[in-house]
Amino acid sequence: MEGSRGFDLNVLDFSGILNKTADLIKDSYVFITDTESDITYITDKAAQYFNIKEQFCHDFYNKFKKYVNPYDIEEYEREMSRRINGEALSEELWIQFKHKEEYYMFEISAGIYKGQNNKGYFVASLKNMNVAPEIDALTDLFGRVRFEKDMDYNIKIGRKTAVIEVEIDHLNDIKMVYGSKFADRLQKNITISLIYKMDRNSAVYRLENSNLVFVLRYAGRSEALSYIAKIRKLLENDIEIDGTHFELKCYAGGILLDDYDCMADEIISRLEYTLARSKEKKRIDIVFFNDLVRVNGGNGMEILKVIHQSVLNGCDGFFVVYQTIVNADTGKIAGAEALIRWKKEPYGVVSPGLFIDWIEENPCMYELGNFILESAIKDSAYFLKENPDFFININVSAKQLERLEFKDFVLDILKKYNFPANHLCLEITERCRDLPVKLLRKEIMYMQVEGIHFAMDDYGTGSSSASTVIQVPFNEIKIDMSFVTGITENKKQQAMVKQMIDFGNDAGLNTCVEGIDSEKVQDYIRKLNPTWMQGYLYSKPVVADDLIKLL
Repeated sequence: MEGSRGFDLNVLDFSGILNKTADLIKDSYVFITDTESDITYITDKAAQYFNIKEQFCHDFYNKFKKYVNPYDIEEYEREMSRRINGEALSEELWIQFKHKEEYYMFEISAGIYKGQNNKGYFVASLKNMNVAPEIDALTDLFGRVRFEKDMDYNIKIGRKTAVIEVEIDHLNDIKMVYGSKFADRLQKNITISLIYKMDRNSAVYRLENSNLVFVLRYAGRSEALSYIAKIRKLLENDIEIDGTHFELKCYAGGILLDDYDCMADEIISRLEYTLARSKEKKRIDIVFFNDLVRVNGGNGMEILKVIHQSVLNGCDGFFVVYQTIVNADTGKIAGAEALIRWKKEPYGVVSPGLFIDWIEENPCMYELGNFILESAIKDSAYFLKENPDFFININVSAKQLERLEFKDFVLDILKKYNFPANHLCLEITERCRDLPVKLLRKEIMYMQVEGIHFAMDDYGTGSSSASTVIQVPFNEIKIDMSFVTGITENKKQQAMVKQMIDFGNDAGLNTCVEGIDSEKVQDYIRKLNPTWMQGYLYSKPVVADDLIKLL
């Protein structure tokens, strides 16, 4: 058979075209099964990735079980059988497969193709979800992966560059009032407006925390200040949806790169640190990392470097303190939250406010997070002797949850100290919400089966807490203290906190209200019927020995 221009379909190398097509599908591996003979064709890319020797395999999906995580085998057998039979093809399926002795999360997409003479073919694509995409799904902007690639190139060629990270204020309030879908549309509109501001020497990216990063090539301080002024003007005047005009504000942290002394991931860490300082000072202009280093004589970064080295040295200088959580009805201590501190001379005790934003972007956060977890569970085994109902809340980071071995580490620590799983509550921080929801849900559900509870920390803040709580089976929400400070005089805060507590109660979730610092606030919040309360009224963070005295 020939096409209209001499394209001979009969001599096409079908397997060659299929393999080339599979190569072009990034991080995905394709298998095609003749449903009549039950023989599967393995594309070259899939064969190479999973180290499969044969190109054709009979009873492939049964043999492929050796790559499946033992915890997922039952689900794999059941769900793959349904799909091969033409069922549940549109449903999501997430399975962990082994690659070079490590397990990775894959999303399986499947379909049935009917060929000539009604011959059936089952097509399955396995997409590795541990590989971050370059394009942000919500805004269609480049994401962190592409940002790091582009910055690595800028660093390689030594290009003078200004990098600005921007956080748009009050996006979460808009989400609470108008709903998450409306807020997503708003972010999309902002993105479209920003794209039209780009030129050949500027680019915009969206990081996992929903913040935007602008890269200005061949730019210095004056160009950066001028550029951010245009962005602020756009946010204040040009954002409108369905006839509603939004006057948005933003915070900005920047870094001027000329004589490069860092890599792309370090640039992000320094931007996060600088942006946090901008928010603290409520600055309307850019806070530049370069200025912080100059004003502090380098002392700020010196501390960060020492803290980073302390983590690498077995978390030397770090210790855990505990803030009590009380029963909202009785005021009696029900549990506590574990919090990290660092002390080393000549710096003294350093609050995590200085280093946690920066260090959460660093891979060493996995070791620090695990140090906090083990220290808190070890201490809590003693707390439990004083109060048999005692529970401990511990923050976990994205660096922990995205590591496949983390859940086994948690279970091993519980077993090591003989601490009951149902007395442990892991708090999901804002950066964890930037993980793929499907991955977050799967990891949480795995540990919930063992009895571990999960709480959404700082509920109501950030860019995605409401939608994440709906999609992920949390046991608890913690209402951030920013909603509580001054609540007895602010009707908007009162309405918002009542709505959040009512949501938790109606959804069958425990609710914990943070920031209780006076009896007046306590009495007001108690009338709203939360489960627990936490704040300085009951206790400042204390070391383990002092908590035992309180118990």
